[in-house]
Amino acid sequence: MALEKDAVLLEKRVPHGPEFPHQVADGVKLYRGSIVVVCQDGSLVLPQTATPASPAVAIVGLSDRQIDNSGSGLAPAIGDLPPCSPRKGCFAIPFDAAPTWADYGKAVYAVDDETVSLTQTPDGGSARLQVGTIAGFDEAGNAFVLIS
Repeated sequence: MALEKDAVLLEKRVPHGPEFPHQVADGVKLYRGSIVVVCQDGSLVLPQTATPASPAVAIVGLSDRQIDNSGSGLAPAIGDLPPCSPRKGCFAIPFDAAPTWADYGKAVYAVDDETVSLTQTPDGGSARLQVGTIAGFDEAGNAFVLIS
């Protein structure tokens, strides 16, 4: 299920790669914690965006805040929308089916902006973009995904 409000995910602090700012594509609304995809033109869309204006390239992290460029929200008071700097790191992202320690180190793929899966290509569907890999589990059984 796609996000309908900001999400705060459990996080394990790890060193990670650089984070770069991107503009949100026209018609897209990001919530804080949304899994985001960078397109060939450098704009951000959601994994469930069927036909982005520019072809999708890769998952670049989780949205650092809510940004509404869908046309349904209020316009910014001054200038353009602020850029989003997707966060990289190690997060407890919800899975479509619970992984186990047997899945440690396996690739994880975006189902939508909130959910991940161990399945790259679902039956009758198209290939999903890789979010990261399973880095481990905490005491409560939450699976953590390393996005680097």
